[in-house]
Amino acid sequence: MILRRLGNKKKISDEIQKHFPPHKMYVEPFFGAGGMFFYKPKAKYNIVNDLDSDVFNLFNIVMRSKDELLKGFKKLPIHSDLLDYWNKNTEDDLIIKALRFLYLSNFTFMGNGGSQFNGAENPKEIFYSKLDATFDYLDNVQFFNKDFSKFLSLLREKNSDITLIYCDPPYLGTNDNYSNSFTEAQSEQLFNALEESKCKFAVSEFNHPFILEQAEKRGLNVIIIGERQNLKNRRTEILVTNYENRQPSLFA
Repeated sequence: MILRRLGNKKKISDEIQKHFPPHKMYVEPFFGAGGMFFYKPKAKYNIVNDLDSDVFNLFNIVMRSKDELLKGFKKLPIHSDLLDYWNKNTEDDLIIKALRFLYLSNFTFMGNGGSQFNGAENPKEIFYSKLDATFDYLDNVQFFNKDFSKFLSLLREKNSDITLIYCDPPYLGTNDNYSNSFTEAQSEQLFNALEESKCKFAVSEFNHPFILEQAEKRGLNVIIIGERQNLKNRRTEILVTNYENRQPSLFA
């Protein structure tokens, strides 16, 4: 995984995948850093989406212009002046836009674009070691840059029996790196869109009272994944599904 991003699912992807049903088509409306996608067995068909144009652009550049991106990355100076400049300025050239996003995500503390990252890990070496594998894994993947409701409306009901939709939206009551957290209205809209798709779905969230209320009202399963530390406190990570689980549900 070439992108460091707060809240990605890399560390708990194995635990969440235990609750995925068999599927031939895998769909992600909130791709982010790909912390689930890159750490699960690849499905036969894969359709992913992210509303963030920086995320969409980066992975499209990897798929279509990997060598140019690598050349630019090798020349990238790691300097506070560049950090200050890119915190104040955006880029129109798509390669440079991708480099800017990588810099702000991978070379700053918690990937939030703030202070320069200082740690034992070498972000450049991680990028070099992961780029080819990322390119290979994205082969034949369809990538969209749409609002989640418009993206989900594109799914064809005739494929619902082979499809799993996994959602990792901005959690209620939290903030991610680049946008505000979901509102209750958006969470409700997401559940409505998922139910309308007729596909099997799984949604990651914290045990927010509104999410639990929505799950119980809709007859969905709530699986406890475990305790997770966010920036302010510890919360319980859950998975909300519309299919039977091999593990006990909160509402079982």
